[in-house]
Amino acid sequence: MAKVELKTPEEHFEYVRGMVRLSFFFAKKYLEKKFPENSIGEIIRDHTPALYHGLNYTDHQTKWDNPACNKILAKADELSHLTAEDFEEEMWKSVEDHARERAEINYPNAVGIKAPASWHCGSLTYDPPNPHIQPGYMVFHIANGTCPYSIFDDPSYLPFCFRLLMKETEVKYDAVGLYTVTWLNSNPRWLKYFPQEWMDNMQEPDYARLETPGWSFGDWGQLVTGRGTINKKVEELVRTEGRLKYLALRSTCSYANLKKHLDENFS
Repeated sequence: MAKVELKTPEEHFEYVRGMVRLSFFFAKKYLEKKFPENSIGEIIRDHTPALYHGLNYTDHQTKWDNPACNKILAKADELSHLTAEDFEEEMWKSVEDHARERAEINYPNAVGIKAPASWHCGSLTYDPPNPHIQPGYMVFHIANGTCPYSIFDDPSYLPFCFRLLMKETEVKYDAVGLYTVTWLNSNPRWLKYFPQEWMDNMQEPDYARLETPGWSFGDWGQLVTGRGTINKKVEELVRTEGRLKYLALRSTCSYANLKKHLDENFS
């Protein structure tokens, strides 16, 4: 495998810049008319990655009350009369210094540098049992623990992560199945790791979600390369067509069927 260099601090700032600017443009150009009852600040907060993945305010439960975030959203409301192009430009001018500061602070733990320290199982992690989903099923999440490479470069890597996750959650919680919502469920490179049950259980979100992604990497991760830079082709698609390439879909499967599939295809 050819050696790939980690992104530089300046490249990370360009990632932050791209993520934040695209968020401002996308919210104003495509989303504002879909949410006439919401302010542009609320739309940026709830439907773009500007705060969480751009500026790295990663506590999504409390960031709505963060003074720095609220200052940005208030500025957006103040500039809401502008065209999408002018809105993006003026908003970026207002946050550029803060964005550079955030990029410098967060670079050592940035996407493309390393996966979050809390990730349990390589590029996968899981939540405690969720009473709102099927009993015994674990909600799991995906990051890139192989950066600056891709999680798909080594075909044996994801099976290792899934086996580790299953074993750990069986021991801790008597878990029997998996559940997630992710754009990767529209990606054939990801789907080859799952049994037919996963395909059969796939559910499309409602129409509103198809047109309006949320703030998380469950939607926006497709915008990021293995090195943690912006995928320019996906960015251009969002700018020109107002949509992401892949839809975020939800699915479930049993551990029994996943183990059988992995043993038969990735042993």
